[in-house]
Amino acid sequence: MYKGMPTTGSGTFSMTTITIGSAFESHKASNDYHSKAFDRFCDNLDVMQARIERRYEGARYPLESSMPGELYNKANGGVNKFSADVMIPAFLAAYTGRDASSSSLSLFPSMLSMLPNWSITYNGLNKLQPFNRYFKNFSLTHSYKSVFSMGGYSTCSSYMEYMNGPGFIQDVTSGNPVPSSMYDISAVSINESFSPLIGVNMTLNNGITAKFEIRKTRVMNLSMTAIQMVETTSDDIVAGGGYRLTDLKILGARPGTGRNKVSNDLNLNCDVSIRRQNALCRSISALTTQATSGSRAVKVAFSADYTYSKMITLNFYYDFQSSFPLVSTSSFPTSTHDAGFTIKFALTR
Repeated sequence: MYKGMPTTGSGTFSMTTITIGSAFESHKASNDYHSKAFDRFCDNLDVMQARIERRYEGARYPLESSMPGELYNKANGGVNKFSADVMIPAFLAAYTGRDASSSSLSLFPSMLSMLPNWSITYNGLNKLQPFNRYFKNFSLTHSYKSVFSMGGYSTCSSYMEYMNGPGFIQDVTSGNPVPSSMYDISAVSINESFSPLIGVNMTLNNGITAKFEIRKTRVMNLSMTAIQMVETTSDDIVAGGGYRLTDLKILGARPGTGRNKVSNDLNLNCDVSIRRQNALCRSISALTTQATSGSRAVKVAFSADYTYSKMITLNFYYDFQSSFPLVSTSSFPTSTHDAGFTIKFALTR
């Protein structure tokens, strides 16, 4: 709006990537929840800090700073090891398997750095021997998704450009210009999921359906303000089955005639799932890891639907859930049981 007005901007950013190299690490209390990927991240901080410092060699402070035209000296305030400029490139390099000495220093990776995710389904097994003897359908599924995201960023109000991105901001304590990019970023995350890692869905020739899935998720939240990373993992095993009994006459049910004929079918379904969750708080400055929460949950869900007539559908359900804390001493095991019976009456049929 007027000459010299600073450029401001804000927004969000996300892109798909691949972090599968560290997805199957095992974190145990016996080894203090050690993680090789987190160790690489912490080692990368020194490498990234040194690379960014080299970009300022021979630079002079901006004319609008408190040291106009003077030669840059990191004794006046150098690159902060725990700033977003250092931590974000180190974080991406560690968990995507790249070399910190040559990977990008950009806070916003280019389109060339974007990597594809995938979902695969194969339905051809039921056409092969001996599967076609027993199955009407037999499918295998696998899906992978990993997204790097930045919840929000905004420009620093005191930013002074040095060269096409790298620049300086005024340090709130000393008042000296210190190296910094244009943007203020407080947190980034990587959300990775195998939904499922392995999935099997089948329908037998006698009408029985069955499924089995192994799911795995991992969320890593990196905070520049708290200088820590919170890593949350979840492992699920899901198994289920179902069966339809056709033309089952119970409770005096009578089928209709002609075009209004109703098939009195009884649908039975049962699902069982086991979930294990853990949350680890990893301090970057102290190089320590603490388990903040964890639990193991078991769930059983059973339902039966019966078409009594063209207007009436009967339903019975039973749900059982049990949770066992693995970390917290303030919580205790809990179990819930839900059961019910419903009658649905439809006037539009």
